[in-house]
Amino acid sequence: MIRHMLQATIIMLAVMTAGFLLIEGVASAGVRPVITTEYLAKNLADPDLLIIDTRTEADYGLGHVPGAVNIPYEEWHLHSEEDDCFLVTEEADLVELLRKKGLNNNSRVVVYDHGKIFSDVTRGGFVYWVLRSRGHENVSYLNGGFSKWTFEGRMIDNKRPVMKTGDFSAGKTAKARVIGFEQLQEAVEAGDAVLVDCRSSEQHFGASKRADISQFGHIPGSLSLPATFFSNAGSDRAPVTIKNKEELSRVVKGVGLPADKDQELIVYCNIGQWAGMVCLVLKDILEYGNVSLYDGSLYEYVWKSFEPLARYSWGHVQH
Repeated sequence: MIRHMLQATIIMLAVMTAGFLLIEGVASAGVRPVITTEYLAKNLADPDLLIIDTRTEADYGLGHVPGAVNIPYEEWHLHSEEDDCFLVTEEADLVELLRKKGLNNNSRVVVYDHGKIFSDVTRGGFVYWVLRSRGHENVSYLNGGFSKWTFEGRMIDNKRPVMKTGDFSAGKTAKARVIGFEQLQEAVEAGDAVLVDCRSSEQHFGASKRADISQFGHIPGSLSLPATFFSNAGSDRAPVTIKNKEELSRVVKGVGLPADKDQELIVYCNIGQWAGMVCLVLKDILEYGNVSLYDGSLYEYVWKSFEPLARYSWGHVQH
């Protein structure tokens, strides 16, 4: 009887461990792109740890993960009056902000969001990708966010930590990329990249659109890969989490994403927010090596491009 119980326990632990590893993937040596609340709780005392809360200042003030600093999502993704679209904050301004919040080149960063609804996951995922694109490799996303942390009864506080100015320096060659309209055009003309539209299938097909996007449809030739397929939002109650690696692999295979992990992928959505989370999944969990986020996304494309969007059709990729 005892022997059978021990065997069952060993099997259960093995399955749990496997699932833990499947979702995390490897962003770079020793870095887990997606971590659990359990993992963070065990590492709160790490002196090199910097936890970034991407919620509003009001929500942060009501309670947050102990030691976390607050950089609301809106600080990372500003509306550009010149380009009339939402773009990643200018590098110099972002570096200054991150240094003030205590970011060092050797910091182990954990990013979290509300974790209540799908859009929360995309905000945290976007911030994760921006940090990676600015050359900071040691970044992790907290799966389930603040909702999962509090749901499990973990300790919170409302203290605002006083941080020493950090020494973070951007400009290093980044393995994660954010590109602009001109770079998108070059890739389309070269014909080597697969454009990944991570909006809803209805918006991709052209049956619906955001009110502030002037056209229906998608950039011609794009593959439809809705970002919503990557999380449990809509199928389970909060906290919202990113699916495990095995399930994510089945999703991208099912929509027809090329199996070649060296294939260049350019991800876009309406304003760039959803695309950040999809880039996280494609590159750092599913290990595609050449992934870029098109910063301005459709908000910019529809007024800068002379080519209209394709409507009432599905993008197609040759295998």
